[in-house]
Amino acid sequence: MGGFLAFLLSRATGLSAFAILEAGYLFLSLTGLALVYAFARRDLAGNPDRGRYQLIFLASLPIGLAGARLLPIVQDALAAGRLTYGLIAAGGLVFYTGALAALGAMYAGSRIMRLSPWPLLDAVCLYLPLGHAFGRLGCFFGGCCFGAPTDSACGVRFPAGSPAFLQHKSQGLLPDGAVASLPVHPSQLYETAGNLVLFTLLLLLARKRPQPPGRLTALYLGGYAALRFTLEFWRGDAIRGVYFGLSASQCIALATLAAVIAATMRGGKRPAASATAANFPQAR
Repeated sequence: MGGFLAFLLSRATGLSAFAILEAGYLFLSLTGLALVYAFARRDLAGNPDRGRYQLIFLASLPIGLAGARLLPIVQDALAAGRLTYGLIAAGGLVFYTGALAALGAMYAGSRIMRLSPWPLLDAVCLYLPLGHAFGRLGCFFGGCCFGAPTDSACGVRFPAGSPAFLQHKSQGLLPDGAVASLPVHPSQLYETAGNLVLFTLLLLLARKRPQPPGRLTALYLGGYAALRFTLEFWRGDAIRGVYFGLSASQCIALATLAAVIAATMRGGKRPAASATAANFPQAR
């Protein structure tokens, strides 16, 4: 458990357990991003436009970061009844809106540079579940995105100062002198496992035979939407926002899944001539 490892390291180094958790979160998240970039770059090795695709990828990262901040800002502003600089400057990040913003920026950037977006998007979406798995391990170490309280054997406790501890403390669920949160579902590990399964399925499909442009992107978006919608039922962090019985991420997942289905159905109705090999870039 991340909390137990942090406790041992804090005893050995004198640092606070939560500071160690935050460092682990940052390291694992950056590792995941580096893996996506490195593997996507490798898969684009034979593409004559690889350099421009790399530039588009890197230029899309700040847009993804802004997208990751957007949902928390909107939620905090709605809760406070106004938008202030403090709400914009401080707060968390949401992977889902960040990933969608970055992918949208890659699509737009490719179009602006008169490139097909699918070599880049398919390469990124193939490895995004792997990178996200590392990111969720980082969330486990950082204590964010925690699960609902549970009495099951899989329950984990997070140390004092962690988001789970602070939420439980504010809700009056912890006794005075408590040094850890209530046992909660390790929802971060559930999503790590789900992302690894999704990555394995996409990788097997991609290696089995060349896929039409955009197929891997659609499968990732649809697959992750289904995964995220399901796993949100085990989440317990109130900060993610719950509206009419569904979390904000569940609403985004439903919208994403509907968009993927609509785009797939529209693509299936195109004339057969538009699907000739001449209209598609060579498969990797």
